[in-house]
Amino acid sequence: MREAVICEPVRTPIGRYGGVFSSLTAVDLGVTALRGLLERTGIDPEVVDDVILGHCYPSSEAPAIGRVVALDAGLPVTVGGMQIDRRCGSGLQAVIQAVMQVACGASEVVVAGGVESMTNTPFYSLDMRWGGARGGVRVHDALARGRETAGGKTYPVSGGMLATAENLRRTYSIPREEQDRLAVTSHQ
Repeated sequence: MREAVICEPVRTPIGRYGGVFSSLTAVDLGVTALRGLLERTGIDPEVVDDVILGHCYPSSEAPAIGRVVALDAGLPVTVGGMQIDRRCGSGLQAVIQAVMQVACGASEVVVAGGVESMTNTPFYSLDMRWGGARGGVRVHDALARGRETAGGKTYPVSGGMLATAENLRRTYSIPREEQDRLAVTSHQ
């Protein structure tokens, strides 16, 4: 196994739900970060082998969002791209995947991270493909629905990962100060 090096972290600011970034899609935010990375590092887009992005609420507006972001950021069509969904761990899983690709020799340079715009999570219906006029059409908010269905039928988690994090905090008596220390370490 080769040594893989993680370097040059870049991020966009985080806005609040429906806030100042509400007009920007997850692709827009990813493109901004990727262009910033290329500008800051001076890396030749031709040497990037893959763009892997964690994204929990994808849509057909940007299938395999890593690929869409790579192309919209101006990387050549030869650069691959993919999307990973491991809910709240998606961005970190993308980095792990990138490290594995470099370590095993499948790739030399991989851009990896997470991208999301929960404000722009779509609404959808499962009732419209084959009609639905008789029984009506039910529309789901993907953000709310994802929280209801994340555990599948066998292990439903009311509230999804948001509730899971709060339940773990309560179960293990994790004080706020410890959470804040972890947040600071994570940013460093």
